[in-house]
Amino acid sequence: MRPGNTRIEKKITVGVVLKPVGLHGELKVKPLTDNPERYAPGGRLWFSSPAGEAGPFVIEDSYPHKGDLKVTLDGISSVEEAGKYSGWEIFVPESSVPPLPEGEYYHFQILGLSVYTHGGRLLGKVEDIFAAGEKDVYVVRGGSKEYLVPVNEHTVREVDLKGGRITLYPMDDYIPEDEA
Repeated sequence: MRPGNTRIEKKITVGVVLKPVGLHGELKVKPLTDNPERYAPGGRLWFSSPAGEAGPFVIEDSYPHKGDLKVTLDGISSVEEAGKYSGWEIFVPESSVPPLPEGEYYHFQILGLSVYTHGGRLLGKVEDIFAAGEKDVYVVRGGSKEYLVPVNEHTVREVDLKGGRITLYPMDDYIPEDEA
């Protein structure tokens, strides 16, 4: 195992190692990022599992392979060594994630935020996000209730990352007044 030199506090998961492929330590990777440059040659990746962390590994080559990616990393040159990382998460430091235009957010920034109605009542926290057409839907859970909040200019009034909260516009037809 190749232990990391520095401890990375804020990790962003960008993939999962599925299994070794080929004879020279190549890895089949399930990418979990919409940034096509994340696996470009020269980039750096770290691995994490309950057993520990490893990296950084420098990407030597990467290309699509049967619906996933085939990735070659500096320092992994055998099937046996590649096999050690099967099932491990692939991450990068949050500091390496490029900023988005104002008003756009990465899922990792939204997950866990508290969601409030226009009247200031806490509905719960964003526990999941899924795509519905061109827009996302936040899955908000609080207590025994679950709300599916479509993300658009008519529902989300404010996203306050520093304050850890999202405030909604009035949605009387969606969230009953007695809950607002």
